[in-house]
Amino acid sequence: MMQDGHSEDGARRMRTVAIMAVAGLGAGFPAGWIIGRLLKMHKVHALPWSDEAALTIAVTFLVCGLVILGLSLGQRGRAILANPGAPDFAAIIRPAQVMFFRLQAGVLILAGGMLALPVLVALIDDGAPAADGTPLMAAVLAGFALQTWLNVMIWRRADEVFRRVIAESGAASFWLLQGAFFLWACGVKLQVLPEISSWGAVSILMGVYLILSTVVAYRRGLG
Repeated sequence: MMQDGHSEDGARRMRTVAIMAVAGLGAGFPAGWIIGRLLKMHKVHALPWSDEAALTIAVTFLVCGLVILGLSLGQRGRAILANPGAPDFAAIIRPAQVMFFRLQAGVLILAGGMLALPVLVALIDDGAPAADGTPLMAAVLAGFALQTWLNVMIWRRADEVFRRVIAESGAASFWLLQGAFFLWACGVKLQVLPEISSWGAVSILMGVYLILSTVVAYRRGLG
């Protein structure tokens, strides 16, 4: 009986992984295709490392957000989001929980869009600064304000485990990066390390937070 239970759990996990993979491909292919077309259209053969990192992280956020949004539209997808390790497809997912999933999707999509926007605008303008970046900056500020509101809504709706994931991810990122950035800044001042741009620092920050939040969520049983 124990072996039957383990095999059933294993098969359920495999089905979940397959569904997530298909959903990821469905969301990631259009995003990658659009960015690839932009690069080809403007004959860009190489990007600065900070732009490459930003676009990679932005696509990751967009794909994750679109996958969560897509899964939240159906009963089986909601069951996967509610319990990725062992989804109960017969369970009834409450409307409040569905809204929670969609808030997460909105935050991720906004994060990906805001991170990709400055890089894509520079590509469209052939690497030159935009003639007037004020409207785009206003759009970024509006998106940031909306994302902040969504994050507050997520925090208010989250359970204790999810709140601990958010808090631990933020704390780990701060303690790791404050030391790394301090040492790098010292190296720049002493002229033994190259200077990095503010955009490069943001790319590093977002990449580290993405990795740490994934690790913390997995260790807390949310992945």
